[in-house]
Amino acid sequence: MLPRLPLADSPCLCRKASNRRLYLQSLRMVSCGGFFVGCCPRHLLYVSPLLHEFMKAIPLFLSLGFCFLSSPLFAKSEEILQPPSREKRMGMIDPAAFGFGQPGFVADLSVVDHQEFQSQPGGLDFMELRTIAPIVAKKWGDFLVAGSIGYALTDVDFHEFGGLQDETLHTLEAQITVAWRPENNPWSALGFVTPGLGTDFRGISWDDVEFTGLGLINYRVQENLSLAGGVFGRYAADDNMIVPALGFIWKCEPFIVQMTPPFAVIGWHATERLTLSLSAYPSGGAWDLDDSAVNRVNINGWQTAASVIYQLTDHLTLSLRGGVNLSGEVELQDANHRVIKDEDLETAPFSAINLRYSF
Repeated sequence: MLPRLPLADSPCLCRKASNRRLYLQSLRMVSCGGFFVGCCPRHLLYVSPLLHEFMKAIPLFLSLGFCFLSSPLFAKSEEILQPPSREKRMGMIDPAAFGFGQPGFVADLSVVDHQEFQSQPGGLDFMELRTIAPIVAKKWGDFLVAGSIGYALTDVDFHEFGGLQDETLHTLEAQITVAWRPENNPWSALGFVTPGLGTDFRGISWDDVEFTGLGLINYRVQENLSLAGGVFGRYAADDNMIVPALGFIWKCEPFIVQMTPPFAVIGWHATERLTLSLSAYPSGGAWDLDDSAVNRVNINGWQTAASVIYQLTDHLTLSLRGGVNLSGEVELQDANHRVIKDEDLETAPFSAINLRYSF
């Protein structure tokens, strides 16, 4: 499950696992490739099916944005003609709606082009819409308690791989976060617990349930450098683990470097409203299915992306990103958690659009 940190200066540090599958299962989702290489005509031809699928999904994304913009919550926001503050501009960059950085409502739509199997004919088509909504936040002195809900709708066309067709998969998470941030003190702390479900909703069992938790201590070495360390734990039907969490965030206007494994982000605040970034992060997810042959699906990989982030107003930000999905793998398990199919995936381009309303 993904951590959603409501604090702009707290690193989202991560869940180091022994291999990429553990990364994926712990995060619920992203070297042969580089960053997005769409300038080459050969790549433009290759991306064309991706653009077709992306354009078909745009009306759904825009309808969500329209519903939000017409909501009372948006109507109550301040008039946003003034430029954003330096503190907001230098906040953490959330590369792909993982939920850390400035708290707020997030919707993220991503489409990965057809991923071919490396050792046999066939492949996967993958599209995902993720949303995050904070539901409560309360401050007592130096302590902050916050809660949020996350939902992801994932559509995967397996093209008969393992007997599966076009599957609609769901991930639902709730997270409770407790943070301690005393004033005039370089030390701070953060803890969260996240129960969630990864399922097709055709049948719910204990195997669909996962719990994750993180305890973190942060130390501000300098005004622009923070270090953090702690421990991350996860419980799931077929995998339990406890691992250390380490990372740092360095800010030097107009640049920011976030090395919070498995997330790596380098950002440049080019103007008051425009930010450009390069990032790498895990992709994919894990879901339980109500199927006679296949009981669990694990899809994992990594994404490297270039992003253009534009702050439309003091609260509303639009982000476009593109890159490659690489080192992908799909694994199918039966009801006894035995692997029945396991295939590596070829590198494929992807594109995404992200809309965020920050408080």
